[in-house]
Amino acid sequence: MPMPRRRRRRGYPLAILVGLEGSQAALWSVFSESVKPDERLQGDDEYNFYESVVDSLRPSIKQGIKSILIAAPDEKDYQDFMNHIRRHQSWLIDGMGTNIITLEHLPKPAMEPHQVRELVRKRGFKRKLTEVYRGDIKQVMNVLERHLNNPDDIETLLFTLGEVENAVYRDDRSPDYILITEDFRLKHRRRINRLLQVAANKDVKTRIIKSDTPEATRITQLGGLVCMLKG
Repeated sequence: MPMPRRRRRRGYPLAILVGLEGSQAALWSVFSESVKPDERLQGDDEYNFYESVVDSLRPSIKQGIKSILIAAPDEKDYQDFMNHIRRHQSWLIDGMGTNIITLEHLPKPAMEPHQVRELVRKRGFKRKLTEVYRGDIKQVMNVLERHLNNPDDIETLLFTLGEVENAVYRDDRSPDYILITEDFRLKHRRRINRLLQVAANKDVKTRIIKSDTPEATRITQLGGLVCMLKG
């Protein structure tokens, strides 16, 4: 009797990988334990093509995945895309609060599955992923620290799982961003998984904070979980 296939663990989301070559793009969701294909795009008109790439990133950005890796072997493709963002979508990089994205360039192809498999094995990919992830988390932590240091903003912060669940599951409060350490997630896996699913359905931004980072240490000091409410 054949053994059942073991389901591969996906992990939690870390970043979006965009393979970019000329007028074609391939989007991939990067998780802590895997990379999954997302969407493929192409177009003849440069403006509309780059707008379609931004539009495809929006759902992930709304959910708090604002770490973007652009894999483009040709430096010009990357620069053209960045110029488009600066001219037409500058809020993505010059905005305020928790909406700013962090981008890093990888001079490697990522259009096809075999190219992505080869790419993620490279040490350079892991380094860039860490850089873009940490850059994003630092942006959010800066906002959190401003709330913590302003007595008027303390009421916009929640620190217990029960409070955060009430805020997410009910409509009387408006969560903006939820930060959870890996250790806290493991300790409350079932409740956290449900919380993250409902939060995603309501476009609440969430981030799992990697262990052994200064940001995880700080969130642990606050109990392992923090929710920032909309002002």
